This record gives sequence, structure tokens and C-alpha cells, in this order.
Amino acid sequence: MRRAELIEKVKVKAEVPIVRALEQMDRAALQILLVTDDKLIGTVTDGDVRRALLEGVDLRAPVARIMNPHPRVLLVGSPREAARRLMLEHGIRHVPLVDTQGRVVDLILWQDVFLPCVESRSEAVVIMAGGQGTRLDPFTKILPKPMIPLRDKPIVEVIMDRFHSQGFNRFILCLGYKAEIVRLYFNGDSRPYRTEFVQEDTPLGTAGALSLLAERLGETFILTNCDIIVELDYGHLLEYHREHGYALTVVGALKEFVVPYGVLRMQGEDFWIEEKPNFHFLVNTGLYVLEPAVLPVIRKGICVDMPEVIAVVRKAGMRIGVYPHHGRWFDVGQWEEYQRTLRLFDAMDLGE
Repeated sequence: MRRAELIEKVKVKAEVPIVRALEQMDRAALQILLVTDDKLIGTVTDGDVRRALLEGVDLRAPVARIMNPHPRVLLVGSPREAARRLMLEHGIRHVPLVDTQGRVVDLILWQDVFLPCVESRSEAVVIMAGGQGTRLDPFTKILPKPMIPLRDKPIVEVIMDRFHSQGFNRFILCLGYKAEIVRLYFNGDSRPYRTEFVQEDTPLGTAGALSLLAERLGETFILTNCDIIVELDYGHLLEYHREHGYALTVVGALKEFVVPYGVLRMQGEDFWIEEKPNFHFLVNTGLYVLEPAVLPVIRKGICVDMPEVIAVVRKAGMRIGVYPHHGRWFDVGQWEEYQRTLRLFDAMDLGE
């Protein structure tokens, strides 16, 4: 794509509703929007969006409500080293280049000035892969949920490959239902990452298997369900978790729900009809970051779900936080979403 076309994809008017601007940001996939009239009047980055979601900003408000009105810019023609210094000094990933009238001419991206290099990460990724997958019945009467195919690979392998593309090399699969099929698939095959297994003797819920990992995990780790794919920068997620001093971070995704009816709004005896209103919520994706200190508070061998773990961790006085995510995520744990994901993968070629 030519740079001029790229810049047009991230330009937005100040009066555009935030929710529509977020859709544009997701399509452009550059984690930034340039708010412009004739000239640059502000920027909106991933960080601005996360703060807005945590503050409960009305997503129908204009995008100017959440923009940074004083972004760091450089004059067109500035040396590339100036952009590099600006990024390092201020922890930013984008530098707009403007002319003397303040009009955007170019946009310097992090990858433009730093060599692309995926560093190996030491954090483990724990995948809860022991459930029966009843929402995918009758498929799961034959295959365990992690082995349901997503194009030419099982779901769990798609998840692992995406983590590996960002430097993660150690995966712990917590198995239960039809565990032998998962073991047979991964054993004896050479992959560029390490796969370990933990076996549940009885069903332990969405989080109970964590009690079996206390001796295996000595540092921060990521926990994910085996039926969700969240497209985000996992390194930044870990930085966010550590910077805030959380023991447990929940990744919440922005989800739009449309009421397919006209809703009656009442005020005393007066009322009006709002046709098919939409609402936005941060919903739990099933992706978390945890510290090893969480593991001892989970009773060993007891069936427990994540909401109970969160309650216990909070009661123990540990800090818990939310990482808001407004990009794409896929829940393939039920038929409608599974089929929708297949269609999206085909349309966007995300499965390669």
C-alpha cells in the first residue's frame, strides 16, 4: 500500500463518533488515528482508547473527546534519527510528519525505524483445554474442543502459533476430556516451541487446573481458554500488567449489542421510542495475565471457575485490573461464532 493511501486510512474528522472511529482504527490496523480538518488537530492511539473505556466514556461522543490535542510531531524532512529519539524518549510508536502549515504529509511508524525482530519471551502460556465443549455438540462427541479444526489446523494450534509469532515458546495444556487425542497430536511432532501437559483427574472448571501448576510456574504467565483468539500485542499486555502492579489482569473486549426492537423509554407518564438501540460493554474474553502468587490461594483439586478465583485473589488483598481491548477477537466455542470465524478467516486470510 502506498504511504499516501495509508495516511488516508487513518485520518478521521473530529466530529466522528468514537465507536465509528474505533471501527476505522481496527480496519487500518495501525493503532493510531489522525484527527484532522485541513491540518492535524490531534491523535488517538490504543492507549487513549483504553483510558476512555476504563473511564466509561460514552462511545457516541465525538472522537475529539478522547484525542490527544498536543501530539508529538516532526517537520517533514526531519532525519529518521529524530523520529527514533522521539519514540524512545516518550514511549510512542507513531510520529506524524507535518508541513509548516501543520498538514499531515507522512507518518513514521515504529517498524520504520527499528529493525523488525521478534525476541524470545520467557513467560509461559497456559491453555485451558480440558472442557467437554458442550456448546459445540455433537462435534465434540468425537473430538475434544481444542482439536476442532479452524481451516487446516486445530483451534489450539492456531492459538499457539499466534503466540509463538510474538516470541512465546512454552505452552502448558491443561487436559481433561479426551486428553489422549490432544497428546497424540502434539507428541512426536517437531514444532518450534515446547509443549507440556497437565492432566485433570476430574473436571476442575475453567480455572481449577491452575492449582496443579504451582511448582511449574515461577514468573508471570498468560492464561487463555482454548476457544478464543484475541488479536493484540501480548508484549504490551504484559507491560501494562506489570506497570500497574496487578496480580491478575483480565482482558476485556469491547462488544456491541443491538436490541432488535424499538425500546420504550419511560419518564413518568411520558415515553418515547428508541429504534433498535445499540449498547457497548467490556466483556470477558477468557484471556488473563497472572502472577505465581495467585496459585497458592486456589484450593488444589477443587472445581473452580475464574470468577471465583478473582474473588479469592481480591479477598487476599492482591491487585486486580482490566486491560481493555477494542480490536478483533474470536470466540469459537459455540457454533454460530465458530462458523462466523471461519468466514472471517477466509475473507481476511487470517489463518495463514
